[in-house]
Amino acid sequence: MKVVNKIALLTVGVGLALGVAATAHAELGFRVSSNAVDKCQSFNPGTSDTFRKRVVGVENVGPTTALSCVFELEEIYGGGPVWVDTVQMFFRNNDTVAQSVTCTILPGNTYNGLSTASSKTLVVNAGATDIMSFQGPYNVWSIGVNCSVPQFVVVNHTVVFYRNAQIP
Repeated sequence: MKVVNKIALLTVGVGLALGVAATAHAELGFRVSSNAVDKCQSFNPGTSDTFRKRVVGVENVGPTTALSCVFELEEIYGGGPVWVDTVQMFFRNNDTVAQSVTCTILPGNTYNGLSTASSKTLVVNAGATDIMSFQGPYNVWSIGVNCSVPQFVVVNHTVVFYRNAQIP
């Protein structure tokens, strides 16, 4: 057998061996970090909306009002639902007294029943910034947070950490 034929057969053999090998699903991690102006809006649109979009976030200038925030989750190659590990909301209190913010995480379109809505209350001291954090995992297609925001409280920033499996 000629050397060229041997090299060609060896190349095909190596290619077949590598092509048949089991491919692992690579888990990809994501972080969506956004100003609240991009993700959050009032439950009361129109003239009754007391939230003002500021450069650093969304501030409630009226009485305690509901705010909803929705986060996009990228589905890699149509791979289905994702695992949301953490959702964080950053609040700034511009009032002269401490304020309580209550939020409920709403895992939407749950995939396997592991996700349930849960609520938390955070006391933000006057002039301070604090973080409310929801810990998963939530196996979902979408996720959002509804908050009851007092006057002079700003929702500054939102962060979502999630992961999914890449389809080869």
